[in-house]
Amino acid sequence: MIDAIWNWFIALEETGFSTWVREGDFIWLGFSAFYVILGFHSIGMGIVVGVTLMLSLRLFGYYRGLPIEGALKLMPLAWAGFTINLISGLVLFIGQPRRELLTMTFNLKILMIVLAVVTMALMQRTLRRTEVVAYADGTAVEVVPETARTMALMANLFWLAAIISGRLIGYTQPPPP
Repeated sequence: MIDAIWNWFIALEETGFSTWVREGDFIWLGFSAFYVILGFHSIGMGIVVGVTLMLSLRLFGYYRGLPIEGALKLMPLAWAGFTINLISGLVLFIGQPRRELLTMTFNLKILMIVLAVVTMALMQRTLRRTEVVAYADGTAVEVVPETARTMALMANLFWLAAIISGRLIGYTQPPPP
């Protein structure tokens, strides 16, 4: 079974698309395909991590003028950034799947991404339970569920670990099989 999967990765790596990802270029731009795709990957990461960090900062007491409900409206943008990352990451993976799978930091990166996405989704769901308590003097206070701040911290730590491990992949990869 494992041999069949490995052979499938070998066949995938030998496709024209995989070769283009590794070695091709965008003729009209004059740039390597790999680096253009990596650029989209970076943009997606900037979006998802940026929105998550902004929401986390709001939970830790910054930007109090921005209601939690308003900050949550930016989550579709974070998910769009994640979608850009997912697509560009899969394309980059297709370029050299066996080499990626043999790299421990790649496996760590994938684990951190899974943990970050799950934590981000749980945090979003938890923040929907935020209550606004109005007082007689006209002021209002947002009561954020207690676990939301912990989830925000964990999501940011997972994203940071994913970014660091992703950056280290190029330095820890074995030669192509």
